[in-house]
Amino acid sequence: MDMADMGAIAALLPVPVAVVTAWWNKRSAERAADATLSTGLNQAAASLTVAGLQGRNEYKTWHRTQLGSATAEFLRAVDALIRTVRRLPDIEHERRHLLLCERTEPVEKAYGPLELIVPAGLLPPTKELRAQCRHLEQLALDRAVLRSSLAALEDGWCPGNAETCEDPHHNSAFVAWEFLTGWANKEDEGRWRDRDLLDYCLRESRKLSDAQVDQTVALADRCPAAWPQLVGGWIRDPLMERAESAREAFVAAARAMASDNTRQIAPG
Repeated sequence: MDMADMGAIAALLPVPVAVVTAWWNKRSAERAADATLSTGLNQAAASLTVAGLQGRNEYKTWHRTQLGSATAEFLRAVDALIRTVRRLPDIEHERRHLLLCERTEPVEKAYGPLELIVPAGLLPPTKELRAQCRHLEQLALDRAVLRSSLAALEDGWCPGNAETCEDPHHNSAFVAWEFLTGWANKEDEGRWRDRDLLDYCLRESRKLSDAQVDQTVALADRCPAAWPQLVGGWIRDPLMERAESAREAFVAAARAMASDNTRQIAPG
């Protein structure tokens, strides 16, 4: 409506022009105020939206940093444990338990914070690696006893032709080694029957101390179900292979997760 329209209205209605003009000015002012308010509300909503997006990106950045730190800490602890389990057979028996505790506790300590923030996709390989670490912890000391004895017995084999060797110590070392590597394949009756012979051959090999013989025979008496894992082999070591496989799966999943997080945070 323009001034000409206002004039037409004034001519038709017995209302003073001043009143009509005042009413129009008031209405225009209200419309301007409404427009200003609407603009302000839209700007505020936009600001909140931007702030929310910034907050989410900041959280993603924080979470990514914390996850990377926790993942690295857990992996360092796992690697230290794996290295220690491999070394235990070469360490004095009296030091093994303490050293193992010094490596298993950091794994559990590092797992706690990681479990709280780990994404769902990384949780299964994280739990599996922790389970393998606990499995290592359970078998590490027995493994050290058995593999230490096997290595000593191998060192006591005849350096020449074993088939024609008549040295009783060399022969005892070989027979004891064969007993231990195949111990899990024997029936309970067979193990009980050969126990004294195993003890004799271990001592007669002259490669183990009395304490080592006692520890080895005590382990043979228990003959844990995991015996094949404890023995391993010259080429393969199933116990350590499973731990290494779980580690590789964890690292692969962590790298994939980090790559996804980077793409999500990057501005597009």
